[in-house]
Amino acid sequence: MERGKTLQLHDKRVAFEFYQKRHSQGYVDDWPVEQKQRIYEIISNLELPSAGEAIDFGCGNGVFTNVIKQALPSEWKVYGTDLSTIAVENARKRYPKCIFFSVEERMFIGKRFDFLFTHHVLEHVSSLSQTLDEMDGLLKQKAAILHVLPCGNEGSFERNLCSLRKGGIDQNLENRFFFEDEGHLRRLNTEQLTEPYKARGFILKTEYYSNQYFGAINWIVRSGPDFIRRLTNLSLACDEKARRKLAGWQYRLLIIWALLYPTYFVEKMFRKRSKTIHDYSLVLYNLPFYVFSKFFDSYLKKKALAEWQNKKNEQNGSEMYLFFKRSS
Repeated sequence: MERGKTLQLHDKRVAFEFYQKRHSQGYVDDWPVEQKQRIYEIISNLELPSAGEAIDFGCGNGVFTNVIKQALPSEWKVYGTDLSTIAVENARKRYPKCIFFSVEERMFIGKRFDFLFTHHVLEHVSSLSQTLDEMDGLLKQKAAILHVLPCGNEGSFERNLCSLRKGGIDQNLENRFFFEDEGHLRRLNTEQLTEPYKARGFILKTEYYSNQYFGAINWIVRSGPDFIRRLTNLSLACDEKARRKLAGWQYRLLIIWALLYPTYFVEKMFRKRSKTIHDYSLVLYNLPFYVFSKFFDSYLKKKALAEWQNKKNEQNGSEMYLFFKRSS
């Protein structure tokens, strides 16, 4: 997204129309199984009471509202809310066991919650400070919060790649990485979220990080060859040394993508609801390559899982999971 268009999203009216349109077109209709399992694992092990009411703030189509419902004890009531009324309607249809409402529904005004969750929300909001205040207004005195968001800490694989090219990290847009989703307005580091919460009476109780290396490679190659070339654009390298590093990574990432492509293609075809004879012929053609490719896909996923299990306390991930509790 062009820098000027990104700045326009600080206007709430523009942001509302932007996300209404996106959700009408199937925006983040679902998330990878691995991501949902990770969130389930984290929530299941949080220091939360046996009963209460939880709110998924910025719930979108309700995918993670449902994960929260599954992870918490049955005595919990789970709600979801979103700026987009289209997203809320989609969520109601998909997950009837959860309660969804739009921000303007009067029957929910003044309601307070024991636990607030966000998944990739804070990088989208027009004002971080105002949004944290708004969230605080939804919470009971002894509430807890879990935020999941892109991580801007030093040392991540993605940040290292961005630092090799001109304009890779935009300090004027709150350290936003150049390849960010068009709706992203910032990329926070741990301290940039911890400090404003201290001022609001919360302390950081638990912090996890993912995608330090193998996890990052996994999602990058799944984004396709065009994205890989954009991420490693040699013409924008800072200097000759950076150019050589980018060239090396471009070559390696494209090779990995080529090895994994048959797996991506065949599984995409299997997920397709309406298949044609041509689709079936393409699947049959790719099946011999799929067997070979699936081995590499499984290997990369296992490495990413092991990375999460062994390195989730290391701050140089590209995604962070920060759990706060009010100190009094």
